Amino acid sequence: MSHSKLTALRVCWAPRLLLTGRSFRLPVQTPGPEPQLQFAPFQLIDRRFSPSDDAFMYYLRAPQTSGDYTLSAECSGQSDALVVQVRTLQELRQCNRYNGAEWPRRWPLGCDWDSTKSAQTLQDTPVRQVNMETLRWWLEQDDATLWRQLPEAEGPRAHYVNVHQGCPSCGTAIFAHHGYYPWVRNLHPADLRSECPNCRATFPSNDLRTGDFSSGEYPDDGFGYFDRDGHLFLFAAAYRRDLVNLYNSPIDQLTSLLRMEFKPQIARRLGIMLLRYASEVLNLAAIPQFRHGPSQEVETAWDWGQPDWSSDPNPIASLFRKGMLRYAIDIPTIGASLALAYDTIWPWLKEDRELVARAQALGLAIARPADAVYLIEEMLASLLQCLLDGGGLSNLPRVSEGALTLIRGLDRPDAQDALEWLYDRGPEKLRGFGTNDFFPCGTPPEATGGYNDTHTRGLFALEYQLRQLRQRHPQAYPEALFPSLLDSSRGRRIVQAPGELALLGRIPFHFGDGGSSGVQTPLHDRPPLEPLPAATKALADEYLGDDPLVESARQKPLGNTVLDGVGIAILRTGEMPERAAAGIVYGDAPYHRHMDLLDVQLYAYDRPFISDLGYPQSWASVHCWEGHWATHNSVWSVAPDLHPLELPFDTPQPFLKAIAGRGRLVRILSSEGLQVAEVEAERWAWNPVEQRWYRPGIYFRRLIALVETDGQGVALIDLARVAGGAEHWRICRGLEGEFAVQGIESEKLSGTAAGPGVERGQLDRLAHPDHAALAYMDQPTQLQTTGAWRGTWTSSHDPAAKLDLHALRAPNGVLTARATAAMGTPDQSGYTYRTLLWRRESEETSCFDLVFEPRLGPATLSRAEAVPASDPDAIGVRIETRAGRELTLYWHPQSREPTRYADGTELSGGIAACIDGEWCSTGAATVQTRTRRNHFPRARQIATITALDRDTSTVEVTGLSQIATGDRVRIRSTGRNYRVVAVAALAESSHRLTLDLSSILGKARIAAVCGSEVELDFFLPTRTGYLHSTRLERASDGTWQPIVDAANPDMDRTVVELASPPQGWSAGDWVRAVAYTVGDAIEFEPAK
Repeated sequence: MSHSKLTALRVCWAPRLLLTGRSFRLPVQTPGPEPQLQFAPFQLIDRRFSPSDDAFMYYLRAPQTSGDYTLSAECSGQSDALVVQVRTLQELRQCNRYNGAEWPRRWPLGCDWDSTKSAQTLQDTPVRQVNMETLRWWLEQDDATLWRQLPEAEGPRAHYVNVHQGCPSCGTAIFAHHGYYPWVRNLHPADLRSECPNCRATFPSNDLRTGDFSSGEYPDDGFGYFDRDGHLFLFAAAYRRDLVNLYNSPIDQLTSLLRMEFKPQIARRLGIMLLRYASEVLNLAAIPQFRHGPSQEVETAWDWGQPDWSSDPNPIASLFRKGMLRYAIDIPTIGASLALAYDTIWPWLKEDRELVARAQALGLAIARPADAVYLIEEMLASLLQCLLDGGGLSNLPRVSEGALTLIRGLDRPDAQDALEWLYDRGPEKLRGFGTNDFFPCGTPPEATGGYNDTHTRGLFALEYQLRQLRQRHPQAYPEALFPSLLDSSRGRRIVQAPGELALLGRIPFHFGDGGSSGVQTPLHDRPPLEPLPAATKALADEYLGDDPLVESARQKPLGNTVLDGVGIAILRTGEMPERAAAGIVYGDAPYHRHMDLLDVQLYAYDRPFISDLGYPQSWASVHCWEGHWATHNSVWSVAPDLHPLELPFDTPQPFLKAIAGRGRLVRILSSEGLQVAEVEAERWAWNPVEQRWYRPGIYFRRLIALVETDGQGVALIDLARVAGGAEHWRICRGLEGEFAVQGIESEKLSGTAAGPGVERGQLDRLAHPDHAALAYMDQPTQLQTTGAWRGTWTSSHDPAAKLDLHALRAPNGVLTARATAAMGTPDQSGYTYRTLLWRRESEETSCFDLVFEPRLGPATLSRAEAVPASDPDAIGVRIETRAGRELTLYWHPQSREPTRYADGTELSGGIAACIDGEWCSTGAATVQTRTRRNHFPRARQIATITALDRDTSTVEVTGLSQIATGDRVRIRSTGRNYRVVAVAALAESSHRLTLDLSSILGKARIAAVCGSEVELDFFLPTRTGYLHSTRLERASDGTWQPIVDAANPDMDRTVVELASPPQGWSAGDWVRAVAYTVGDAIEFEPAK
C-alpha cells in the first residue's frame, strides 16, 4: 500500500493478552504526520517509521502490574485504539474460558493442577553421554545469564533467514555452505547477530539486546529486514529459533551428569533452567499467539504481528502444528527430555529452598519448593495438552511416544482420556498403528534410512513405554482397554526390513528424503550399516521372541530383496555383503515426496554409480529439484492436461504431494551370475474436485538385470518402455562428473533442458509444469546420436571410477546438460552431474535400451549389442566379455505371442537368458533356439485360493505344480507379489503355501455406511490406488466386498467405494483391507 492511498489512521496490531513486563511492536498506519500515541503505563523502548509499510512502529514494554490497558493513536482528527490485557504468570495459570475453549491449554483442561507424583518413574531411561566441552560454558554462568539465554516467547521465531536471495551482501554464494542453516552464530552468550560464512558480513545492523530496533543499513526489529526489492531476511527470528533449540542441550547433559553423580549445585543449575523454560511454556499455554507457529518452507512475513489463534472461529483447530516455544516436530522429544530432567531432580527439588530463593531473585513469583514442583509439572502438562491439541505433530510415532513419556514422568494414574486419544484420535491412532503405519513387508510409509528408523524404533519404544506405564498403574491402564501395539502380521518383518534395504552392507537403498546429499563419494570409510539400534533389536527380541529362521538368515548373504509392500526390488551379487547391487522403486508411500517411480540405483566397488539426491538442500527446492522426476534415473511421460498439484506446505494432506504412480513386480529371474527383475507401472493422478485417484492412461515397463562379467566386474542391463501421454522421457544423471563420447557430433544449445528460451530457474517460462527440474539443467548440448553408441562418465572424486554407457536402442539424438543443486549458482553447488536426457513425442511405445558398466579399471565388456525382434517392444541384449564370457538376455514384455529375434531365437512372452551356453527362463511358454525348441505348458500357471489363514499367512490353492520354497507367486487381481517360505502338498495339484508377507493391508472401524460407500475412522494408505481392487473384509464374520475406489479425505479417515452395498455392516464394526480372499486367482511362473 502506498502512503498516498492511506485514508484512515489504523492501529494495525496488538496482542490481545500479554504477560507482565513483556515487550512487543505496535504498528500504526496514518495518512498524515506521526500520530500522538497514548501508551501509559507501557514503556516506550524505541520507535521508527517504516516506509515500505507506511507505518510508524512503536516498541513497547508492558507494565509489571496486571490490568486491561488501552493503547490509542490520534492524528488530524482521526483516532484508533486497541485494548491489551496484561496478566501475571500466576493469573495466566488460572482456568478460564475464552471463545468457547478452556484456557490455559494444560491437561487436564479446566482443572487446577494437582500433583500425583510419588516416585521417580523415568530412571530406566538409558544415560546419555556427557560432553563436558559443550557443557562447560553453561556450568560457568551465573543464574541471570542462564535465565537470559532462553529468549522470551513474544519474539518471533523462524526456521530460515532467506532461502532465495541468501545473503544481502554476497547473495546465493552462502548456499555453498548449507542450504537450510548456513549462518554462523555466537550463541554463548546470545548476541542476536548472524555472520555470513562466505563474505563474513554480520547482520542485522541494530543491536536488539540494547533495545535498538532501527539503526544501521540492515535493521531487523525481530520481524525481519526487508531490502529495497522487498526481499525478507529473518535474521533475528532465525537466531531466536537457534537459541531456543540450544537451551535443551545443556538440560539433557545436566540431567545425564546428575544421573551419574548427584550434586546439589548442579541440580540447582538444572532447576533454574527448568523453571525458566516452564515460565515460557505456561505463558504460551495461556497465550498461544506467541507460539512458534507453522513451519514455513521459505521465509514468510507476518501480517503486522503474530496471529491470535485463540480468537479464531475454531481456536483449538487453529493450534494444529503450531508448536510451543519450539516448532511442532520438536514438541514430543522436548517434552520427553524435560520430563526426564524433572524426574531426575524431583526428590531433591521438592525439598530445596535455596533454589526457591535464587528463582525469586530472578523475578519468579514462587514461595516454597512445592511451587517450583507445580510450575514444572504444569509445564509438562501443558506440553502434553499441546500434543493432544495437535500442536505437536511430528514424525510418527513421536507424538504418542512423547505423550506416554510425559504421563509416566508426571506419574499420572488418571490419564485414561489421554490414552484414549492416543489410541483412537491421535496422529498415530495406536489401536491400528502397528498395522496401518507399516506395509506388510515391514517398511514404514515414508522414506528409507533415518525416517524409516523413526517409525520402527518408535514402535518398540512405544510398546516399552506402554508396558512400563501399565506396570506402574496396572488398574488404571489395563491391556483390555489399551492393548499391545505389536501386530503379529508385521512384527518380525518390521525388524527385518531395514537390514534388507542395505546396499553393500554400508548404506540404505535411497527412497525419498534419505541420507544422500547428491555427492557420490566412496563408502569404504563408512562403518558397516547398523540397520537398527541395538536397543530396538533387544526390545524386538524380548517382545517377539526368537525366530530360528530369521537368525539363520542373518548368517547368509542377503540375496535378492523384494519388499512388495512399499515396492522396492534389489538385485545383489552373492557375497556377504554383496560387492554390487542394483535396485528399483515400483511402489509409493503416503508421506513420500520423491517422484521416483521406476528409479534405478546402482552401487559397486564400495561406491555409488547411479544414486538419488536424497534429502533436499532446502524445502524451497525439493518440489522442483531433489524430489522431481527429472532428477531420478527413470522414465516419464508428460500429458498436456495433467499438472502437478499446487498445495501449500502446511496442507493437512501431505500424502498428496509430488504424485508419480504405482507399479507391480512382474517377475524375477535368478541364475548363476545373472539377476533379473521386471516391473510394470502406470501414472496415477488425484482429482481434487472429485476427491479420488484415477489413471490418466500412461504406462511404463522396465527390466533391470545385474550381470556378473569377468572377475569382480558387473554390468547393468536396463530396458524401459513408455506408452501414453505426449512426451516420453528417459533421464539418467549417471556418475557425478563429466560425460564423454567419441565420434559423435555435438551442438551447444542456449537455455536449459527445458528449452532454448528458458534460462536457469525460470519456472514461469515452462512449456509444461512437469518440466520444472529441466529448467535447472543448464549448458545443454545436443549429441547427434543415431543407432547404437557408447559414452563414459568419469567421476569428479576419483578419475579411476568410470561408468560406461552402451546405448543399444533409443530415440535418435540425446541431450546432455549440467545438473547442479537448485539453490544458488551452479559453481556454488556441492555436486555437478552431466545428465543424459532422451525425449520423444509419440503416440506409440517408446523404447530405451541401455547397458551400464561401472568400473575402476579397464572395461570387462568387449561387446554389448541389441538383438532386434519381430515385436518392436521386445529385444535381446548380447554381452561378450574380454575373458570370453557370453550372455544373451531376451525380453518379450506384455505379449504372449511368439516373437522371433534376429539370431533365430523365438520367445513366447517372459524372459529367457543364455549364459555361456546354459539357458534359463521364466514366464515363457516357448523358448526356441536354432538347435532346439522348448515348450513349457506350465510356464504360466493360474491357481485358485480355496482356504486361507491370515494369522499365519498361509493359503491353500489348487492348480499349481512344481512349486517350491523360494518361488514367487502373485495375486492376479492386484499384482501383489509374495515369496513362498514353505510348501506342503495336500493332494494332486493342491498345496498349502506359507507366504512371506501378511495379506492384511490395514484395519479400521466403520464410521458410517451409505450404500456401497463405507467411511472408516482410521487412516489407511490409499495413495496412487494402493487399495484399488483389494477387498474390505469384516473381521467378525469374514464377509467381504471388492474395493473399487478408495481415498483419504484427511489424515484421520478413509473412504472406500465397494462393488456393492455390504449387507449387515454398521458403524463400529471392525474391518480390514486385505490383498486377497478365498476364490481369488494366484499366478505362478516357475523358473526353467
